[in-house]
Amino acid sequence: MQELIRIPTAASDDADGFTSPYRKISHIGDPFILYNEPEKKYYMYCTGRGHYPCWSSADFNTWTPLGDAYRVTEKSFGTTCYWAPEVYAYRGTYYMVYSAAFQTPESTAVNKLRHCIGLARADDPAGPFVDVYDHPLFAPGYSVIDASLLFDDDGRVYLLYSRDNCENYRGDKRVSETYGVELAADLSGTIGEPVLLATPTSPWELLSGSVIWNEGPCAIKQSGIYYLLFTANYYASRHYAVGYATATAPLGPYTKAAENPILVGDGKSTAGTGHCNLTRSPDGTEDYIVYHTLTAVDQKINPDADRTPCIDRLIFRPDGRLTVNGPTSDFVQPLPSGAHGLYRQTDGVTVASSCRTLGGAVDALTDGVIPFAAENQADAYAFAADSGSVTLTYPAPVQLHSLWVYGTPDAARLPAAVTAVVNDTYITDAAAFTADDPLRPAVLRFAGLPADVRVQKLELHFTGGDVALGELCSIVRR
Repeated sequence: MQELIRIPTAASDDADGFTSPYRKISHIGDPFILYNEPEKKYYMYCTGRGHYPCWSSADFNTWTPLGDAYRVTEKSFGTTCYWAPEVYAYRGTYYMVYSAAFQTPESTAVNKLRHCIGLARADDPAGPFVDVYDHPLFAPGYSVIDASLLFDDDGRVYLLYSRDNCENYRGDKRVSETYGVELAADLSGTIGEPVLLATPTSPWELLSGSVIWNEGPCAIKQSGIYYLLFTANYYASRHYAVGYATATAPLGPYTKAAENPILVGDGKSTAGTGHCNLTRSPDGTEDYIVYHTLTAVDQKINPDADRTPCIDRLIFRPDGRLTVNGPTSDFVQPLPSGAHGLYRQTDGVTVASSCRTLGGAVDALTDGVIPFAAENQADAYAFAADSGSVTLTYPAPVQLHSLWVYGTPDAARLPAAVTAVVNDTYITDAAAFTADDPLRPAVLRFAGLPADVRVQKLELHFTGGDVALGELCSIVRR
């Protein structure tokens, strides 16, 4: 057997990953991210001081402030409570849906505010967005907030929203509920009557006393199934959490998932995880859930509701279930696939193990799921580290940039370190895991390989006794 050639593992490169939450942005809520295809750039819009602060980014790693995206004009109907902006590229321009409020004696709310949904337009995703009409897009005679649009593949458009609890009672409880209604294709108004899509009924949705919520809706169609995501409980509490429901038609009926909630803070490192929306990687192969979390997690109620944006992978499982790789707390993950010429390699990758298996299946290491939650432990592979190796084989030689090796939440089963043998010829220095942060990945970077070497086989050797892994993520350069 030939002697292996040692290559140095490249130093940590902050530019090839991003961290969530993005704590440089705070005092916001309801983040929404648009991927603007012509520019290959992301735009984030939030509830915040002013009228919808906006940032841009190429890769989730750094965000550049662009100022307020919306401009108040003589057409603006709102005088307060400018909340939850969402922006869509549609028919050659950009449209923003949002909610705002004004006082009216017709309101049954204690403060006499009536929340309605507005529509604004801009030629640039950074704005300035100005109202299309001199009246709300949708004002059904009660308060509505949290507008979101679903563009179906048959060309029809749907408005999802929350009927706000300030003017909505069910018995002795104030209730926020999720509704949907079809919009005209030119976004000039609604078609037909609104349909109730989700109301809080499950125990996990009823943790806020006499006021209960299903709010912040968004929807996506995947493999013929409509997925409606929503948030329950009080937004400034640690119980704020995301669930989902599925249907075979855009306006339902929707059935809530048995595994709800799919995104909930632990009250220790994360809390108040909710009001989500969805975005994708530049190459379209990855889905991400965008949401906010409270910056202070040690209070049952956060009086300032200081929040910061988070971005985590959303996984559509083969059986149709949704899983979130999160919620994350200062969690390092690769850039979205396609950013800066770096791509997640998944197609055709096979994984095998010669180690003594202690639990799970080795195939779980390439299913995309990082087992944050106890119910996801079936997505882990446990083995005796010193009894063999785990081998990745690529369908064709690749220019391997890095391998991200994730453990599980169980620090007692975290490997100590990992090394890689490349093509039976090269061996890397060891990359260590972090005992006090077991979900922080050990990252092997391959910049030390000769420039002309392409990788087809990667043999991983671990130290640490009986261990468990959650995921292996291969990043290649194209």
